[in-house]
Amino acid sequence: MKRILRLFAIFIFLFSLASTDIHAQKKSRKMIKADNAFNLEQYVKAAELYKKAYQKTKIRAVKAEIIFRQAECYRLSGNIKRAESYFKRAIKAKYPDVIVYLRYADVLRMQDDLFEAKIQYAKYIELNPNDVNGEIGLKSCEFALKWKNLPTRYKVDLMPLVNSRNSDYSPAFGNSEYTEMYFTSSRLGGFTDKKDERTGEPFTDVYLSKINKKGKWSAPIIVAEPINTEDNEGSVFVNKRGTVMYLTQCKKEKKKTLGCGIYVSKRKGKLWEVPQLLQIKVDSNTTIGHPALSEDETILIFSSDLSGGYGGKDLWISVKGKRNTWSDPVNLGPMVNTPGDEMFPFLHSDGTIYFSSNGHVGIGGLDIYKTSQDENGAYTLPVNLKFPINSSADDFSMIIEKSGERGFLTSNRDGGKGGDDIYEFVLEDLVLTLKGVVTDSKTGGIMTGVKVQLIGSDGAVKEVETDNTGVYEFTLMPLTSYEILVNTEGYLNKSVNETTVGIESNKVFIIDFVVDPVKKEVILPRIEYDFNKYELRPQSIADLDLLAETLKDNYNVVIELKSHTDYIGSDAQNNKLSQQRADACVAYLISQGIDSGQLVARGMGENEPFVIENKDGRLKVGDVLTEKYIKKIKFKRNKEKANQYNRRTSFKVLREDYVPVATKDVATDKKK
Repeated sequence: MKRILRLFAIFIFLFSLASTDIHAQKKSRKMIKADNAFNLEQYVKAAELYKKAYQKTKIRAVKAEIIFRQAECYRLSGNIKRAESYFKRAIKAKYPDVIVYLRYADVLRMQDDLFEAKIQYAKYIELNPNDVNGEIGLKSCEFALKWKNLPTRYKVDLMPLVNSRNSDYSPAFGNSEYTEMYFTSSRLGGFTDKKDERTGEPFTDVYLSKINKKGKWSAPIIVAEPINTEDNEGSVFVNKRGTVMYLTQCKKEKKKTLGCGIYVSKRKGKLWEVPQLLQIKVDSNTTIGHPALSEDETILIFSSDLSGGYGGKDLWISVKGKRNTWSDPVNLGPMVNTPGDEMFPFLHSDGTIYFSSNGHVGIGGLDIYKTSQDENGAYTLPVNLKFPINSSADDFSMIIEKSGERGFLTSNRDGGKGGDDIYEFVLEDLVLTLKGVVTDSKTGGIMTGVKVQLIGSDGAVKEVETDNTGVYEFTLMPLTSYEILVNTEGYLNKSVNETTVGIESNKVFIIDFVVDPVKKEVILPRIEYDFNKYELRPQSIADLDLLAETLKDNYNVVIELKSHTDYIGSDAQNNKLSQQRADACVAYLISQGIDSGQLVARGMGENEPFVIENKDGRLKVGDVLTEKYIKKIKFKRNKEKANQYNRRTSFKVLREDYVPVATKDVATDKKK
């Protein structure tokens, strides 16, 4: 009996193993079916198949894998919010591949959740330090925070009449007057109601909008056959005359996807001819699209996953030969292309290429960049166009007028009508302002009614007076260098140079002037010395540099530099030390190009104790820092502070009739 029971138990165990194996085979077949759809980029279909596979399995590891793949389906089909939810679930389900942290961080960044995204990028870097994508993502979060607080001068606005609730993207100029715009749309009412299994939206068609008599964009109309078909059409380029169209078409036959290619159609009258495949040598089963051409239609930039690239989709260039044949495509190189995707190029008339990428440091998903060729013909490191051209979402398909100030782009940022939307942008005028306060260096008081002069490298000269608060203000021009000069009676002239060259954002330049009275002794507050030393400190040199600039503005002035010591040491020692300090100041000023005839060095020893001008702790205004006074101070640090005040250099103007040596020589030559 026991033997029978034992055999029965073994039978049950073997049967359960067989059942598990059969169930695993069923699960595997469903997963394979879902994986096949995913590999064909049928993300909407794949997501549903993964859902069914999830319901049929009880194995935790398989469930975790399915959740991750569902998240990828939603990410790649543009459903970022749902993708975030599923990546979070995949992490909770302990999906073993650490790539889940990178993907989760990416979708968080695309929703502007930068704080949480940084946490997830940090986790990914810790788990996979060899993948640069983690560092790129982390830097992207940091730059996004910075750029959003410093927006550029672009003003970006939605085009409500042009857009629909579905995706509208890839605008293209229809003529050289910029009064026509072609674009791609998956809106209802196209040539077919079939759904694109990649996006879940209808197949895309090409539409046209024109500026009407009121200067507004008209309601879009679908372009007739043969431009549009029952397949996907999009990413159009039209030449300046509006007579040749290059477009991306993705063909299908008997439920078989044939890939995407660039086609060309010519317009005769109002009708377009049947598009013909552009003859570029590419590998079979290679997808190419997003054509961008030069004004003379001899240079073609396009996006493709051609072999020999850097990963994902890259930008390639081909040149038209004498017999209208196109050269073999050449990759734009590693400065432009990345392991990610580079797409939607636009070639400006000045040679600049605008394109979108998710492989460079950026704000969100796809960001818009620009690059140009250097002296050797190589393309330079792309420049991110920052906020508000770029957002936390996908931003792409930027086209820009010849002036470089107006254009259009595509984005799925918040605030649109649905899916991808077309936005118009304009570069607003650069506002540059210069302002500051003029004060007396001796009293610290503001100076009203003082004339301030602005002299520009463009030849313009402006003059204003300080108001009742001592403030002056000018409006500056871009790409201009300026000299700002304060010249008022009883004070030394003072000037400062400033430039707006290289400034691309609105800016207020703040330049305050502290002017020195001619007939009063001026303390140089930073020219202080160590005990029993005459060598100049770094901060003393900085203050002497300012004095040198003032003397260059006042070449007719002779000044006396008076140096002092504390009471410690004999009179003879202090007199010698103070003279050495004054001589050191004069020697430095001469080394900076100051005429020696403008300078008189005088050592005062300890004979002129400093008088406190501004309260400093226990040192009150009017206190004279004599030896007797200092010896009464209790604390050592306060005594040292008082002695430091005495170890100083000051200057005062002796006269204003000095004639520089060079001027004397010229006058002598004239007499001869």
